[in-house]
Amino acid sequence: METLQFQIFVFSITVYGGIIIGLIYDIYRAVKGVNRSKRLITSLWDILFLLATLLIAVWAIFSSNYGDLRIYVFIGFMVGFFLYEKIISKIAVAFFSYLFQSLNAAAKRGSRLIVIPIRFLWFFIFRPFGIIKEWISKKLLKIKKKVLLPKKLLRDSRKYYKLIIKRKEHKKDL
Repeated sequence: METLQFQIFVFSITVYGGIIIGLIYDIYRAVKGVNRSKRLITSLWDILFLLATLLIAVWAIFSSNYGDLRIYVFIGFMVGFFLYEKIISKIAVAFFSYLFQSLNAAAKRGSRLIVIPIRFLWFFIFRPFGIIKEWISKKLLKIKKKVLLPKKLLRDSRKYYKLIIKRKEHKKDL
């Protein structure tokens, strides 16, 4: 039989677990608010949130009462989440939204700094090589057409040889 002191300890651990789940939920909301992305990425964020919630719940249950599920464990999670939502959530959502928007803006600025050297490489190194490659391929195509001209002429002459012979024979018969 469990003592009242042990049940209070387990209840307090699950209340803390509910608070942590509320914190993760606010981080999740802030990330989803910044990244308005496609369905697949949203689904991946949902799965990641559910896995984090599951891990916290399992950790809280197994660290406090070795996996024994009682009704007060679930009540503790709900009370912790409710307290977090009513007391801290608005401040945390504003903080995390600001943090993730700042990080997103910094990442965009950082990506611009990375793009500048790539553009330099493109315009001054790769683009001239592409232009030279295109010019060489056009010249090779012209040379190939000129080299294959006798072969084409021979093939066409074989093709029309019978037609020419038949016309000459037809003229002789008249």
